[in-house]
Amino acid sequence: MNNNVEIIANWQFDPVLIGLMLAASISYFLAIGPLRAHINKNAKFPKAKAGIFVLALIVSYLIEGSPLHDIAERYLFSIHMSQHLLLTYFAAPLFILAMPEWLLEPILLNKLTKHSTKLLSKPVVAALIYTLFLSIWHFPAIYDAGLRNSTLHHIQHFLFLIVSFIFWWPVMHNMPTLPKLHPLLKIVYLFISSTLLQIPLFGIITFADKAFYPSYQSAPRIFFSSALEDQRVGGVVMKVLAMLFYILPMTIIFFRWYQSEHAPKTNSKNALASD
Repeated sequence: MNNNVEIIANWQFDPVLIGLMLAASISYFLAIGPLRAHINKNAKFPKAKAGIFVLALIVSYLIEGSPLHDIAERYLFSIHMSQHLLLTYFAAPLFILAMPEWLLEPILLNKLTKHSTKLLSKPVVAALIYTLFLSIWHFPAIYDAGLRNSTLHHIQHFLFLIVSFIFWWPVMHNMPTLPKLHPLLKIVYLFISSTLLQIPLFGIITFADKAFYPSYQSAPRIFFSSALEDQRVGGVVMKVLAMLFYILPMTIIFFRWYQSEHAPKTNSKNALASD
């Protein structure tokens, strides 16, 4: 009972976590506030995007600083996989939505970064980087190192968030100078990423006959009868729930495309005049 109370009451105030969140907040609000005129003199304060950024920060802290983090780090592989899903499918897209195009352009399309940005905008490149990072992350030695050190764990998750940005970028970016995927290709990209590319990792973790991670093998059992059972549930979370999470963006993309294709055609001159 006392152990459960300790878990529920254990909120994270790791200096690295708090430092990263403060640095991100200060940089963002300076950029869209006092420095906005120096970046783009015609830009207005993006109230909606600022609200989304605050929401993204709250979601990120709940993922990284709430008792969920402690359970994932000390007890359950399956909860750790849930953390990864929340970072990938909630936090990362929210941060991308929070970024005005006029703020991203000088960062991502300057002389030093434009070639890398164009490369990372290619869906094949983005999907392979995400899949490779996800696979390397789950090597037992690398995975367990993060579990033994909470600061390293937060750093790993920060890198995970960056790679998640790369994954979502081909689908979500609105940069006019970068090539955009056709909506149907966005759906194909998400479908392949959620199925074929992750099958090897899913299969190895879910159908293994032994538990891979020593930290979970020696952890007190607060749920599930064994570390192997927990690992198998984590594999299912990684694969099946991830596929379910993809349904929402795929559905939104499809219906937006369908509506644009079947919208009534207006006279081009009238359309120009209204602009």
